Amino acid sequence: MKRLLITTVITLLLFSCKGNGQDPNNDAKNDVSNVVSTASISHNELMFNGDYEDLLTLEMASRITGFEPSKARKTHILKGMIGEILRYNWENGREKNKETITPGMKTTTISCTDLVQIKWVDTEADMESFLDFVEPDEHQELSKLKEVGESAYWNSKKNHLEVYSNGVSFTVQVAISNDGSLNKEKTIALAKLIVTEKL
Repeated sequence: MKRLLITTVITLLLFSCKGNGQDPNNDAKNDVSNVVSTASISHNELMFNGDYEDLLTLEMASRITGFEPSKARKTHILKGMIGEILRYNWENGREKNKETITPGMKTTTISCTDLVQIKWVDTEADMESFLDFVEPDEHQELSKLKEVGESAYWNSKKNHLEVYSNGVSFTVQVAISNDGSLNKEKTIALAKLIVTEKL
């Protein structure tokens, strides 16, 4: 996309030169660099400008879960991009029953990875953009929580918490148990920790 934009700008500049004695290539080079920097700025405005570890550290994830930090595996998916996710995983031998769709089939047991993650961080959020993103009126699975940040919604389908506080919005999830209530409790505790210590 950038190549097409640059090619188009160069072509237009070459055809618009009026022969005023200046080298048209110099003008084209300057204009192209301006277009590239402008395109970069507008693209970067859509992305979080810091490191997700500024909001969720391994130490915080370990404190919430009670798991040993040295046994964690960190994954940083799509780092620096819009869909970025920072995740800490632990292999603790947890298993859960997988329900079968076919009648008469036995329920199987599968292993589960325990995780703590943060995603969809926006450092330029305001209440209106947060509510537009979350769409609480459109989703019945959302329930408002009053004790976290300026605004927070628990998503019972995705089992994560969407939070807005001090101009930053983010989504967090803690999944360390087969007990959904415990996971929700830990997720809320993590969000409060992020708001208190980082925002």
